[in-house]
Amino acid sequence: MNLDKVLGRTDSPRVLDEIVALRTHNSVRAKGVSQSGGSHYQFVAELDVEAQEWNMVDDKGHRSSAVGVRVVLEPDSPVEFAFPRGMPRSVQMLYPEALFMWGRRGESFYPMLVQEVGQRSLLITFEHVEDPAFRATAVVNRFTGIIEKLAKMGDVTILTEVEVGVQLHPRINPEFLPITDWIRPNY
Repeated sequence: MNLDKVLGRTDSPRVLDEIVALRTHNSVRAKGVSQSGGSHYQFVAELDVEAQEWNMVDDKGHRSSAVGVRVVLEPDSPVEFAFPRGMPRSVQMLYPEALFMWGRRGESFYPMLVQEVGQRSLLITFEHVEDPAFRATAVVNRFTGIIEKLAKMGDVTILTEVEVGVQLHPRINPEFLPITDWIRPNY
């Protein structure tokens, strides 16, 4: 991996390939928090790449899921999307290639810098294709290939617990504890 060097847009496919190559699992469950402005919510997200299935539930009881091309955002009617399209951002973090930030055709961001941070993580800085002062960041776990923190346009999503190699539970009813302090980074 090319660390600590400013990258060009032509480097984007290689960076994505290297992040995808870090993945060591087919299924994952993560608990996390997403904040936008003054509001936040907690969630549990699950993904099984091989089965092309994902589930998510938040602390307000909102559920969304997909099996193959059928995406259900309760209480709405199912919609059809080819996997991995239709994933909420918190599920996309478990499957980084689903994010629209890798400099592919029609995407507004591309990775412009990769750095080591902490003992087990990579910090990727993304630059907007039209405005170099407009940035987003992602912290990727080097042992799982999962994005554990994503900050983009004032929205921040942090995974607080990650389990790999799990069986999915579509009707999971997690307990969400109140957030009483800021979430400390674990890089």
